[in-house]
Amino acid sequence: MRTIMFNKKMQYIIKSVPTDDKQALENLLNEMSEAGWDLYTMHEVETDSSFDFNCIFMREKQDEDSTDLDDIVNITSFKYRMEKMLAAPSSPYASCKEIQLKISNQKERIKKIKSQLESENLSPEKKKQLNNQMSDELRQLDGLKQALVNEISPDAMYSAIKEEKFVVNLSEEILEVISMEANDNLLAETVRIRQDLAERLGYVIPHIHFHNSDELMQNEFSVKIHDIEVFRSVVFPGYVAFYKDELKGYKSGEDDIIVTDGITGKKLIWIQKEKVKDFWIKGDTAAEYIGRVIEYIAVKEVSDIMDYNDVNKYVEKVIESNSFLVDNIIPDFITASDLKYLLTCLVREKVSVKNIVYIFEKINDYANEPTKEDLLDKVRLALSRHIVKDLAKDGELKVIEFSDEILDRVYSFFKEDEEEAIIRIDSCEVQDIASRLMKIAKAKKITSPVIAVPMDIRHMVFVILSEFVQDLTVLAHEELVSDYNIKFIGKI
Repeated sequence: MRTIMFNKKMQYIIKSVPTDDKQALENLLNEMSEAGWDLYTMHEVETDSSFDFNCIFMREKQDEDSTDLDDIVNITSFKYRMEKMLAAPSSPYASCKEIQLKISNQKERIKKIKSQLESENLSPEKKKQLNNQMSDELRQLDGLKQALVNEISPDAMYSAIKEEKFVVNLSEEILEVISMEANDNLLAETVRIRQDLAERLGYVIPHIHFHNSDELMQNEFSVKIHDIEVFRSVVFPGYVAFYKDELKGYKSGEDDIIVTDGITGKKLIWIQKEKVKDFWIKGDTAAEYIGRVIEYIAVKEVSDIMDYNDVNKYVEKVIESNSFLVDNIIPDFITASDLKYLLTCLVREKVSVKNIVYIFEKINDYANEPTKEDLLDKVRLALSRHIVKDLAKDGELKVIEFSDEILDRVYSFFKEDEEEAIIRIDSCEVQDIASRLMKIAKAKKITSPVIAVPMDIRHMVFVILSEFVQDLTVLAHEELVSDYNIKFIGKI
């Protein structure tokens, strides 16, 4: 297996064992432990004929000249798994036709052997040989018939009812980004992203499936969540991407490629690697750019990515620490749906849920709040010190406010009837507010604007403006804790 390294201090290795072979798993864990490797993560994957445990081990990076690495750089089996991952599976119909053809050919072979056995001029040795051959062919025929029965069984269709949650499709020209032979490969990048999000937000992204797609144009890649495309862009292996406005004084060459960044909307310039060795800023390689998109989508689409199995894992963590909290809250005060809403809303706004026990304690404190929106507000208030700490720089937080005019316009989005409040949003109004916000942010040279609004509209303001303003934070006035210097730098 090849070592995956995402920084200068750590190295990773992937190994697999069948899930039904406990002794093999035990031997692998003991062997790797003795060699100085720690288990980083282990998850179950389905192969063509069985289920395997994919184990990722990690340790501090060794001397590059060490002979220990000689046992690691063996990627034959990983390549085979990668080829299977990228290969399009045959349909049940195609498999059925293939098995039927094999049965037909098998019957022809049996017919020929039978014809030979009916000959009167056979020696005892030849007759014995043909009888043995006939037995083998009949066994193979029985196996093919059973395979056909399994293939046409409705049970097989039920087992096929599944969906890959998180998929990255790659055009043929950029498949090298998932090659283990590349210095900066995308598989290592996904490990880094998963670790970073887990440590920073307490959010673990699911397994990511990589596929080769003939539907993509040259150098394109796309991201699908539950088979719905949510992002598409281009990358160029052998090039490094920079934001054009950050390369002051650089003159574009004939070989440079300029495109629009699908995340920020800014211009990206792709420059050949050999030309950027002495650059004063670091750009993104093709693998790093796709990794950045994966991280962006993982947070932006968290409400569709995080499922109830994920929510249950958070619940289990709380049970390990304080089962009373779970018993007291679920399902009498909040449902699993409410809990999923709460966690995904926090992660979507980049508020860490890593301290899940503390969050459950606050949910328990405020469980009598009438709506899940009210509960979200109260939990955020309890987390306000943590929220502002992550946003402040050198003890100071720069904030933009809404003017009374803009507040009136936002409140006008709310319409109430006898039963419920209805939000009717004018997209032109929202775009105007967003453009005013970005104008102030640009003038103040702020790339991640923070705005403060009344608590009752805070979440809605984030939802509508985050579609137009990237890396936006919306705080309630009540969340602006006095522990930090709050500096109001402008008013929309």
